[in-house]
Amino acid sequence: MVTTPTDLEVAMEIGISETEVKRYRGDTFLLGDGAWLVHFGYTMPKELRARLTGSFTLIFKPHMAVSDRRRPG
Repeated sequence: MVTTPTDLEVAMEIGISETEVKRYRGDTFLLGDGAWLVHFGYTMPKELRARLTGSFTLIFKPHMAVSDRRRPG
């Protein structure tokens, strides 16, 4: 995945609404393995953080398209 994950994609990954992602999402960085490190603000309510690490982050790994013939090694 070359483009930054959208708020909707992040919301679906962690099980909260797109509006909540927009409200609390901070910086997003591309990692060397193609995954994205998504930061959230410290004001994010505890009940919305269940799928995040203790440092208010999410590692968003892109899903392979069905048409992509490459396979993870």
